[in-house]
Amino acid sequence: MPQRNPEPPHQARSVSGRMIVGPGIKLKSEISDCDTLVVEGTVDGTLTSEVLAISEGGIFTGTAKVTDAEIYGRFVGELTVKGVLHIRSGGHVEGTVEYGCIEVESGGEIAGMISREDAAAASTNPANTEPAGVSRST
Repeated sequence: MPQRNPEPPHQARSVSGRMIVGPGIKLKSEISDCDTLVVEGTVDGTLTSEVLAISEGGIFTGTAKVTDAEIYGRFVGELTVKGVLHIRSGGHVEGTVEYGCIEVESGGEIAGMISREDAAAASTNPANTEPAGVSRST
């Protein structure tokens, strides 16, 4: 089966700061000055960016704060997405997740402490946070 490489959301954005971690590459780093990070290999680190795109077979472990994310591969750690978190079929997100909006395709998985970003700011309503194994559709 051919590897699906996600096209980052909002393609009209400047791609001047695009970084691709190719298949078979392992990167351990703090990444802060790139608009788009495309993970086809393995990244262990901290990311602050506009877009995180994890391809099928790609793995990101660590902490990421982004505007939008599209996950075909695997994310494990702390993920904050101010805009839209797309979890595609075969994508897996695990850990502490805050999102503005979420779309999970059939076959996509999400597990951990999951909350809407605006709800996390309010945090006085315990109904806004869900424990591991609870699925939510918006």
